[in-house]
Amino acid sequence: MKETLEELVKKFNEREDPRKDKVRDLKRSIMIKFTDNGIYHLYLENATLSDVEEGEIEADITVETDTKTFRDILDKKEDALTAYITKKIRIKAKLMDKLLLSELLRG
Repeated sequence: MKETLEELVKKFNEREDPRKDKVRDLKRSIMIKFTDNGIYHLYLENATLSDVEEGEIEADITVETDTKTFRDILDKKEDALTAYITKKIRIKAKLMDKLLLSELLRG
């Protein structure tokens, strides 16, 4: 999964998107826990995501899911909101961070 996350980070950082202005002044830590394939973390600062690292941290935003659900969301086989409502994906964060994350993840 690390390679998949690294590719997502690369696409995010290279993409020109006016929505990034909303997070330009934010500094957040993000942890992604795959129930079946490890724990990874990264940081958002200056509208740029850092390299993906392995391991658990005290994060501002924690996402927990399994690899199938994550891949299905990426492949647009499953809607992220539906996965969230059905608890296939859990996000622990302040409401404002959830809204910003949701906005940035829309392709």
